[in-house]
Amino acid sequence: MFENLLEMQARGARDRARGRSLADNPMSKPDILPIVDFQEWYSMFDAWRFGWSIEDAMAGHINMPWDSGTLAQTYTRTV
Repeated sequence: MFENLLEMQARGARDRARGRSLADNPMSKPDILPIVDFQEWYSMFDAWRFGWSIEDAMAGHINMPWDSGTLAQTYTRTV
């Protein structure tokens, strides 16, 4: 389970680097990934979101809204 959480964090970071939004969390699509164990599902959902947030902060977008609002910012990753 721990390795799965780390992989989901890495996936969240990759998704943010590719310009995806918080709404693109793959664990938020229960029709694609049915929820069997709520605690396990939420752990995976949160791990992806955490990875996404870390990448977002590293890119300097720490003021992005967590709700459905949008800002007129573009995302550029500098390596």
